[in-house]
Amino acid sequence: MKDVLSEKAMLRLLSPDGYYLYLGITKPKPTDSDPIHNLDADLVKKNYRRLSRLHHPDRPTGDADTFRVLNRAQKVLLNSKLRQQYDLLGLDLDDEEEEHDDDNDNKDGDRGDHDVDVGTEAKSSSNSDNVMTQIASVILASIFQIIVRTVMMGLVSIFLVRYRITLIPSLLFLIFIAYRIHSIAQQNNTAASSSDLMSPIMIGVGLVLMYRGRTLDDPWSWTFWAGETLVMIMFVYNSIPEKNTAMATIVAFASTLSTLWLRGNLFKYATLVGLEVFVAIIAALAFPIMEMILEQILKEKMRKIGEKVRAHSQRLEAYHSSQKQNSTTSSNMNIFGGKESNSASANLD
Repeated sequence: MKDVLSEKAMLRLLSPDGYYLYLGITKPKPTDSDPIHNLDADLVKKNYRRLSRLHHPDRPTGDADTFRVLNRAQKVLLNSKLRQQYDLLGLDLDDEEEEHDDDNDNKDGDRGDHDVDVGTEAKSSSNSDNVMTQIASVILASIFQIIVRTVMMGLVSIFLVRYRITLIPSLLFLIFIAYRIHSIAQQNNTAASSSDLMSPIMIGVGLVLMYRGRTLDDPWSWTFWAGETLVMIMFVYNSIPEKNTAMATIVAFASTLSTLWLRGNLFKYATLVGLEVFVAIIAALAFPIMEMILEQILKEKMRKIGEKVRAHSQRLEAYHSSQKQNSTTSSNMNIFGGKESNSASANLD
């Protein structure tokens, strides 16, 4: 009796829209004014309390797996975001392992009506992050890094190399960095890589070239351009996680073209920073819109799949019902035929 009851309950709960069917809840239809399909939470809790007493593992008719799925059904129906996801397919595709922890907290049948608190809502919301959100975060972070480096490069090109009082401390700081890199490598009994050691030195050489180019009659010269290009190459190349020859070539080419246009000009640097800020704003506005569009497309596709799943489940139920009916009819005919045969034998006797 216990196994039959649990089996029927599990079949109903795991069928399409089974959470609604087994808990005796009418599935609300989505409307424009009610996008999250609000339903009667008190009725859900009432029916859950009744069924939890029947299926609780401590009861004679109880079963741990059935009680776990029933607990999950109540949680999904009382959580608007989980219910939206469930309504698309009519199936609960989330990992059920977390429900084992809930069983330990609900061993008392009187506690089966626990509410879905704010923590559950926040957890489901945090799990809803998708690929588009992650891509947007990476792209925006990269753009802001570019903005910061552009501002730093502008400060170096326009102000730092203009005066000796700012240049000399900068060179001393770069020398100190090179010394620290070498000393740390010695403490770790490892050889410092040539690129790490040469980086502050090359930046210092670039600063000197830019300073010498600024001191000539022309505010811009090829000497200044060589120094600005060298500093920009080192700034960009040091920020790349994976360094290789191909990437170094690309960085060098892009930096050369950029410095030919920038030429240490305040207005051009300000224009470039403004353009980068504009791109960041456009990306920040565009990605949420793209995310919403993509989410609607995915929901529509999932909804169509859900309709096919429900239709397939109905066909299977109809097929099993017809098979069961045919089997019952055949059994009755065999019994009736056997009775007729016994009656005929009796008459012959």
